[in-house]
Amino acid sequence: MNKTDACRSCNRRPVHAGIIASLFTIMLTLLTISDAYGHKINLFCRFEGTTLHGEAYFSGGKPVQNSPIHIYSLDSGEHIASGVTSTEGTFSVNIENKIPLKAILDAGNGHRATWTWNKTSGQSEPLPTVPAEKQNPLTTIATGIVAIVVFFGLLNLWKRRNAA
Repeated sequence: MNKTDACRSCNRRPVHAGIIASLFTIMLTLLTISDAYGHKINLFCRFEGTTLHGEAYFSGGKPVQNSPIHIYSLDSGEHIASGVTSTEGTFSVNIENKIPLKAILDAGNGHRATWTWNKTSGQSEPLPTVPAEKQNPLTTIATGIVAIVVFFGLLNLWKRRNAA
């Protein structure tokens, strides 16, 4: 082993580059992890008179069959009506008053979709709400730890290189 292949401080082959590359790969992996949308539910509703019509289907296009749907008042949180989706994934619920409301469809096993309508927003037709993407808190913590390790690893390399 000649002097150019050895680390100046410990007289061994440098492994710092491999460690940094591994940590960088782990950090990138953790940053790109997101929720799987293989069974995401799409829920669309519309009013026709006092009847709320809706359609629910999974991301692949398969209808959400025989799943309960509950309608709640946005103002009071009171349960207004409920129904069940058909084998085609459709439903109809009679709502006496068009008030701001929220529809919640529960397809089981954690698959859930919501749709809200606020008549005071000036909308002529209700628009579906896109559920906020949830970030895994463990991913955030792990990313922070990896970032700290990489930062101090680079700082250590810089200090060793400048110390010699």
